[in-house]
Amino acid sequence: MERKIWKRSLSSFSGFPCPRCRKSNLSMVAKDFIRVVPKYMAQGIEQGLEGEWEQGRFSGFLKCNATFCGELVVVAGDYWEREFHQYDETTQEDVAFTDRTYSPQIMHPPPPIINIPRKLRAEAVKQIKLSFGLLWSDPGACANRLRIVVELLLDQLGIEREGEKGRRKNARLDLFDRIEILGKSKPGHEKALNALRYVGNVGSQGSGRRRRSGLLRVVRGYLAS
Repeated sequence: MERKIWKRSLSSFSGFPCPRCRKSNLSMVAKDFIRVVPKYMAQGIEQGLEGEWEQGRFSGFLKCNATFCGELVVVAGDYWEREFHQYDETTQEDVAFTDRTYSPQIMHPPPPIINIPRKLRAEAVKQIKLSFGLLWSDPGACANRLRIVVELLLDQLGIEREGEKGRRKNARLDLFDRIEILGKSKPGHEKALNALRYVGNVGSQGSGRRRRSGLLRVVRGYLAS
């Protein structure tokens, strides 16, 4: 899967993987895409406050290209549209063309960012799927869901949540402690799990763009490999 399709601003929706069959991609159903400009924005455009561009809301459907599947994903959010003019020397006329950008806030059911391991337990799978949808509306919450997945995965691998820490024998172990224990008993997973732990910590910090960029870098870089 290409990282560029997971950007906040998109010119199209081609390339997203189908959330149902996972074997094909989604395509825009052009006839079902609706773009509406709210009245207050339209008034600004009419008064010349916005120049040759508009901003509004959109909704529509993405459809799986596989004939045996045909899953539909509803998508909605904001859009921007700017009109440009270019002089055509052949026709000696101005030619107008439009540049349109979409910023989705909702995708349901959400396209998967990564492939989910088959051996992962049901609750962890549930949290991963929830994170897919939160990527669009709240990247910070998405990161926190993935942190929960790390905790659940450690449970599945038999790493206790309580244990010896300093002078205490039954202390509550934080995520760093548990990953460290896993590294000693079953080395090889620490890098990916610590990366997700870091993203979960950053989930409540920084701007939305920073959160999203860091989240995608870790998820696609460490988990997709």
